[in-house]
Amino acid sequence: MNPARRLLKYLLVYKGRLVFAAVCGLGMTGCTLLMTLFTGWFLAACGDKDVASNWLVKFGVNHGLFAAHDARMALVWIVAGLLILIYLPKGLFSYVNAYLIASVTSRVGTDIRGDMYAHIHSLPMRYFHKSRIGDIMSRMGNDVYLIQSSSLVVTQAIDGPITIVGGLARMFWLSWQLTLLALICVPMMAVSIDRITKKIRPLTTITQESLADVNATIEESITGVRIIKSFGMEEHEVKRFNGVNTRSLMAVLRYWRRNALVLPFIDVMGGVATAFIIAIGGWMVVTNAISFSDLGQFAVLAFVVAGAAKQFGRLSVVYQQTVAAGERVFEVLDTRSDLPEKADGVVLKDVRGLVEFDDVHFEYNPGEAVLDGVSFSIQPGEAVAIVGPSGAGKSTIADLIPRFYDVTGGAILVEGHDIRDIKTASLRDQMAMVPQETILFSGTIAENIAYGRPGASMDEVMNVAQAANAHEFIVQFPNGYDTVLGERGVGLSGGQRQRISIARALLKNPKILILDEATSSLDAASEDVVQEALDRLMKGRSTLIIAHRLSTVKNADRILVMDQGRVLESGAFDELVGSGGMFAQLYRTQFRSQEASDVGAQSS
Repeated sequence: MNPARRLLKYLLVYKGRLVFAAVCGLGMTGCTLLMTLFTGWFLAACGDKDVASNWLVKFGVNHGLFAAHDARMALVWIVAGLLILIYLPKGLFSYVNAYLIASVTSRVGTDIRGDMYAHIHSLPMRYFHKSRIGDIMSRMGNDVYLIQSSSLVVTQAIDGPITIVGGLARMFWLSWQLTLLALICVPMMAVSIDRITKKIRPLTTITQESLADVNATIEESITGVRIIKSFGMEEHEVKRFNGVNTRSLMAVLRYWRRNALVLPFIDVMGGVATAFIIAIGGWMVVTNAISFSDLGQFAVLAFVVAGAAKQFGRLSVVYQQTVAAGERVFEVLDTRSDLPEKADGVVLKDVRGLVEFDDVHFEYNPGEAVLDGVSFSIQPGEAVAIVGPSGAGKSTIADLIPRFYDVTGGAILVEGHDIRDIKTASLRDQMAMVPQETILFSGTIAENIAYGRPGASMDEVMNVAQAANAHEFIVQFPNGYDTVLGERGVGLSGGQRQRISIARALLKNPKILILDEATSSLDAASEDVVQEALDRLMKGRSTLIIAHRLSTVKNADRILVMDQGRVLESGAFDELVGSGGMFAQLYRTQFRSQEASDVGAQSS
């Protein structure tokens, strides 16, 4: 659907406000036309035209308010008073009109941003791998702001036609000849404005994309500031940013070179029309074809109509901007998930924790196999560890169980159901994940622990914190569980963040637990405390462990050894060490060195 029509659908949700705004616009136009009428009276009073026929003058003379010979001065005072009176309702109409329209466009922007946010969270992980965070933020921020700032479009779409039609009607009544003369330039002006503004839309898109590049560069540099400083690359990053920033400036300047043509062109065409009106109108006054006061009133009306027409030129620019922003917004909203969900999907009940991989194949990119015929099962309550070199496919398996991606071959079953047949929400309700990099959100410690169960009581939060060995350090903060964490849990150590993550998983009380290298970034002392908490978390739950640490692997009921997307070995720890295979080699080269270093760290 056309972006303009889709934006209109958002607008029409608030049609009541728009109708009221249109009524106010009609009132504003009525006040403006009355002001031009009063201007004609003023010119008549100051000129040679007889004012005795004016109905207000007749009323004043007949009721003895002033003498007939004072009629001209009296009409001047009457006009002055009427102008003051007419500005009061016009100001009120203008205020209500502007507020209503601004409230509508602001609400539309809020609705669109809300729809985008909800839709983005419905998209699969693959979308976020292909999209830059800065670009997504730019679309939700800058592009939606452009749409919110389009109140001029709505205002002129409502008020402009009323002003132009009302003004032209009055101009025709005063002099149809002059009106037709004034309209000669309109077709030429319309065609020219259309040609100028047609290029505004692609230039706006380029400008917004360049601004998205700026945002993405800023986001990347702030996120990676530790790496930048450790490598001494500050100057390089400044140069890189300046290049992106300069390209954005060039795009903005190209846009404004085109945008700035519109109003001067309208002024030139309006000036030509004004010159015709002055020349022909003056001739008509001299030949008594029209009175001077009527010509003055006509000129004022012409300026009012020309002002509305000038705003229509500006309207065309803003319209193209808004549509360009809408295209970028709807590009996100039109992105469809590649994880279809069945309307009659299975809702899991009485879950025990059975997980089965049946000849699973998977590719992130076509032709590049990541998993190649993987088959294994996790029995209810069983802890299965997966080890292997980097790139073996371990973390991919962890991402496939919650259905972050769909397999390209074979099937993954939970409780005997293909996960593609299970309602996604029902599937993920049974799972919790403790990743290597713990993500904590801005908010209190209690809110972060209760993230999976927002309605949990404080007693429940404290109980799981104690089980996760987190209670002791939490209560040492001045505000305890009400301590507000910085972004990503800044201010906490890696071990503290991990224990909060474990408490969060405990509170959810899942049947299936995924530990994705949950202790790999911790030192030996922190690992002991975290591992103790993990042992409590794993008790009675089906657990998949992606591990590089010996302590985690030793505690598993079964170990799978993977390489190049295949399961090469499977068995208990002692069995695999004694088999002389790949795991035995890993144990000798990797795990035993870890064991020695950990013992050394503990003894020191």
